Amino acid sequence: MQILARYLAESFVKNLLLALTGLCGLFFFQSLISQVNEYPFSQLLILTLYDLPQMLVMVAPPAAMTATVLTLSSFAKTSELVAMFSIGVSVKQIASIILPLVLVLSCFSLAVQDRVLPSFFEKKTLFYMREIKQRQDFYLDVAKEKIWYRSDSLIYNIRTFDPKLKKIIGLDIYELTPEFTLAGVLHAKEAVYQDSSWVLKEVKRTRFDPKTGYPYNEEVAEQPIALNEKPEDFQMIEREVDRLRIKQLIKFIDLNRRSGIDSKGYEVKLHSRFSLAIIPLVLAMVAIPFSVGHHRQGRLAKDMGIVFAITFVYWMSFSVGLSLGKNGSIPPFVGAWSPTVLFGLFALFKLRFLRNA
Repeated sequence: MQILARYLAESFVKNLLLALTGLCGLFFFQSLISQVNEYPFSQLLILTLYDLPQMLVMVAPPAAMTATVLTLSSFAKTSELVAMFSIGVSVKQIASIILPLVLVLSCFSLAVQDRVLPSFFEKKTLFYMREIKQRQDFYLDVAKEKIWYRSDSLIYNIRTFDPKLKKIIGLDIYELTPEFTLAGVLHAKEAVYQDSSWVLKEVKRTRFDPKTGYPYNEEVAEQPIALNEKPEDFQMIEREVDRLRIKQLIKFIDLNRRSGIDSKGYEVKLHSRFSLAIIPLVLAMVAIPFSVGHHRQGRLAKDMGIVFAITFVYWMSFSVGLSLGKNGSIPPFVGAWSPTVLFGLFALFKLRFLRNA
């Protein structure tokens, strides 16, 4: 049994690596071609290379499914599957060899999401803003207790931003001189975008006396301010959340809750990271029954067609669940996990009633 297990595992790993390479290559060239007219090729190539870890995470589920079908259907075609069953090897034993390998892939996917993607996302954002948009002064960091955003001679310290209301909650603005020394500080309880301009509420201003250099404070209930940034610029914070590690994302969600901001979208992002990592395991479980159900004849094309159709339905359900979770129609946890749980139960049901199980 050890020799058979090693042979089956080696075949599966080879097919898995082949599937990962092929699907990543397909995504890579599709991304290049779809944006070839938007940026110079050298810049587009760098942007796409920064997306490689994300591509790897996204193709892991279909790669696990494809490797499972390729391995078992090829065994069926050469009658090796029949030989395994004839010596008493059951579907459960075959699954006990393949599924732990897929579980390793799932753990690897979660590790890439938590450890690798944040760094690549940050580098991509900086490259895009500084090299393509020519915003050399750009800086954005949402990993701290507050959000730091730099533009021109101003540095913003934002507690949080509500994209629905186009409102900044808790804003400090540090004005800098050309010599990069502090010229003044504005603190506002909130900043609201009205009539194409920003209005600060409950403002405390700190200025420095030009003669003595000593600071003095002023308080006003409301103050318009000319900022180059629009709400769309601050909405980059929404995308920047994708580069937070899991523990940082949990803190960010807690910060938004304490600020009274709807955090359902961020909660969905958090739960979907774990759910997305489990999808390869679920799809591999779905693929096994369809690959061994008719083991006396090789039906690779038909097996692949059936499983890919199921995968399409799964991804549609997953996307709908995430959307419903973000808009509050269902709890974020349910939105992120319900498709995975339902398809997992379906796979277990199919495995349970296989003739050779």
